[in-house]
Amino acid sequence: MATKAERVAERLRLAEQEAARGNAAGAAAYAQAAANIRGSGQAKVQAVADQYAAAADPFGGGRPQEFYSSTPEAAAPGPGFTAPGFTPQTEQAAPAEPAGPTPAERAAASAFLRNILRQYGMEGMMGQVDSLIQQWGTQGEVIVEKLRDTGEYRQRFKGLITLREKGITDIPTEGDYIRYESSYRKIFRDNNLQSYLGEAGSQQEIDKIAALVGDFSLSVDEVEERVIDARRVVADTLPEVRESLERFYDITPDLMVEFVLDPENTSETIQRRANAAIVGGYAERAGLEFGAGVSERIGAFLGGERDIQGTQIEPQLTEIADIQRSTQRLAEIEQGDLSAETSALSALNLDEGARRRVRTLQSRERARFSGRSGITTGSLSEGPSI
Repeated sequence: MATKAERVAERLRLAEQEAARGNAAGAAAYAQAAANIRGSGQAKVQAVADQYAAAADPFGGGRPQEFYSSTPEAAAPGPGFTAPGFTPQTEQAAPAEPAGPTPAERAAASAFLRNILRQYGMEGMMGQVDSLIQQWGTQGEVIVEKLRDTGEYRQRFKGLITLREKGITDIPTEGDYIRYESSYRKIFRDNNLQSYLGEAGSQQEIDKIAALVGDFSLSVDEVEERVIDARRVVADTLPEVRESLERFYDITPDLMVEFVLDPENTSETIQRRANAAIVGGYAERAGLEFGAGVSERIGAFLGGERDIQGTQIEPQLTEIADIQRSTQRLAEIEQGDLSAETSALSALNLDEGARRRVRTLQSRERARFSGRSGITTGSLSEGPSI
């Protein structure tokens, strides 16, 4: 026969079992039955029963009197006891404290957060996932909002945040922003200027693109147009072109990309200077020396509103160099001078004074080789001009 202590332990075990099932009333009944067994620490057992009763009757109605009996032993339910009028399926259970997330819910939330971190390029936070779920809970919407409050997120999406602070909603989501990043990255890669952005996925690259999006507010098309101008004078060109760029405008190749991406510099200004640097560089290669002003005039004449490619202007520059060398010899004989700029402006019909100067020298050159002095009877009769 079971001792009193064993019967108390059994009823408390059953109370705990019913409580775990959410059956607060049944748990209170078993616990009170244990307390009704006299002896074996009855006061302590009664305190436990009172706690179960409070859980079953949170609004203060008192312990369930229908489970009491004047005969303690008669009131003690045995195994399988079901309180009178009670079934677990129909009894109105008292509200209980919300249970914490189950292991399955925590695992699903962790997987959700890890997936977001991978998509956002924020793998550096992977080691914090479990602790973050512990802090934030398992609701997806809450996790996303909490993530947006972190310093890591603000650093990763600083360009998007800057746009939102300006009230610009052209890039509404993180996914759209990431697609913009891919477009910018492709533009620089296709134009052999990826070094400007830095290593893919690095903080330098993130910051550079954030400046393009947030600070400069340049569209993908405009960035591409400007980067192409930078490529013409930095990446796919002669050293002389890069030297002309620095000599004309004090812009080094390292600064050229920043120059073309600065929204204060208009596309027209960028194109004009890029064309001039190409003209100056290829002219130097042909043995000619042009300044910035003449290079810009020639660039505007040969290119118009188009981008100049060096190979397109080489034939004209070669012809100009030939004219300049032949006429310069006579100019030196006459103790004069004929600059490369004058020869170029004459050959391209860009300056009437330069044309007269070159034609005069060419006329004297022909006269010299034909045996005439270039002085006619008419010129003698006319006398010197004043």
